[in-house]
Amino acid sequence: MTAPFTVELDPTPGRRQGEEQFLLHRDGGTQRVTLHDYATVYDVPGLYEEVVQRKLECASPATVADAAVEAGASLGLGPEQLRAFDLGAGNGVVGEELTARGVTVVVGADGIPEARDAAHRDRPGLYAHYLVGERLESAEVARLVGEERLNALVAAGAVGEGHVPVDALDELWSAFPAHSVLALTLKDAPDDHDVSDVEAMIGAREDTRIVVRRTFRHRLSMAGNELYYLVLAAVKD
Repeated sequence: MTAPFTVELDPTPGRRQGEEQFLLHRDGGTQRVTLHDYATVYDVPGLYEEVVQRKLECASPATVADAAVEAGASLGLGPEQLRAFDLGAGNGVVGEELTARGVTVVVGADGIPEARDAAHRDRPGLYAHYLVGERLESAEVARLVGEERLNALVAAGAVGEGHVPVDALDELWSAFPAHSVLALTLKDAPDDHDVSDVEAMIGAREDTRIVVRRTFRHRLSMAGNELYYLVLAAVKD
């Protein structure tokens, strides 16, 4: 079956990740799309997977899922004992990786309704709940954590500059009980403070310790350069 669209990456050098663009060819026309225009990207079934997962070889979803399982093991929890809140869930790519490892994915959350709609369209039934909002209501999160017995907070590339603020992450993490897992992938670049801010947040908490910290190749840039991120996992004792 022929794909309903083709994609041509724009390899213009020097662009930040949020500035990268590609050409989308479909229905006899061509549209220039900014990669981080997620509302547009999620509107086309399979487009995110084609550009980010296949062409740019993004490893963050699989890496963060592995880190969550590894952190759970440090608490004596098997994957089947983890019940996850997927922060910055998008259309469910991370949730799918978690599910493949035996984790029960319960809640997804993202800043835009197009992400929720795409998740329900592309991966129906993956999330029992899907929250939408730039800043989630702490009372709603706490209610879901309690009622759904959540013990894993997972976020691939969703925390830091232009995404979920670190103080909001701290607030969300406070809703999780003892023996919970926090797993993140973070942009690790000299001109960003995502890693240092998150590590400072964790360091300020007496109930949380880091159990996984390593650099990995996040993906390729459209110019063909390797982009490296940090995967970080912590547990609440």
